Amino acid sequence: MQQNERPVIAVLGMGKMGQALAGRLLDQGWPLRLWNRSPRDVAHFESRGAVLHDALDTLWEHAQVVITFLENDDALASVCLGNGGLLHSGSDGRVLIDMSTVSPSISRDVAARASEVGIAYLRSPVSGNPQVLAAGAITLLVSGPRETFNQMEELLQSIGPTVLYLGEEEQARTLKLAINSALAVTTEIMAELIVLGENNGIDRAVLLDALGQSVIGSPFVRYKTAGLVNHDYSATFTTDLLVKDMDLALDLAHAGGLTLPAVELVSALAKAASAKGYGDIDFAALLPSLQLTIGQTPDVEPAG
Repeated sequence: MQQNERPVIAVLGMGKMGQALAGRLLDQGWPLRLWNRSPRDVAHFESRGAVLHDALDTLWEHAQVVITFLENDDALASVCLGNGGLLHSGSDGRVLIDMSTVSPSISRDVAARASEVGIAYLRSPVSGNPQVLAAGAITLLVSGPRETFNQMEELLQSIGPTVLYLGEEEQARTLKLAINSALAVTTEIMAELIVLGENNGIDRAVLLDALGQSVIGSPFVRYKTAGLVNHDYSATFTTDLLVKDMDLALDLAHAGGLTLPAVELVSALAKAASAKGYGDIDFAALLPSLQLTIGQTPDVEPAG
């Protein structure tokens, strides 16, 4: 590779976030390879110059940096630690960046194996949804060796403008789980305020606009407003995925001897929403789940 030549990047995991990442990297001119555990239609990426790769055990021969964007701990363990997996062998100078939302525990296992085979490893979960990622407005939470972060900073900043380096180990994992727990608690509060306001004659759009402009307004509150007003629960992040992340956050807290009362409560409410049939839609389904609980007609009927 010539000194000024960009490294080849491989993206593993072609879910919504992985596809958004692939599109962003192509927009920014990075040479790209793609891999997914099951068949996916990625012809639109191939037509833009990406190369579909079919074998993990030869990936390091073609890519200098691999970014994994996988669903959960089991998927990351299978891809990185399984027989013939990404870390079955290594190559000095290569870098693994994981953007999945997973537990610090599995991340430590990946870090240990990466070190054994000579692969530098960064944890870089993101805060934002596929649309935010595709637009280049995502926030990246990064931890791992500072030297590797410095080496990868140009790549990370081409993905999103806000890149926060948090420390040498699992700090990024902890903060990501904390942020997602805060989103859950905020969404439950919004749901409760909506039913309270509507029960007392306040139009939902007026209520949410006022909330967004109040002292407790936030980009998240304003972002969720249109969907809640229009009863649009198209998933940017499903209720089931929220349940998974809150379980990870609570496991982490309990391992440290901590209790998180608000997170515990909203975790139970999210699990109830999923059990009612709202697991596959956006986690704003905390609202229709609450509406059912209190005997109101829900914005959207549950599946089944």
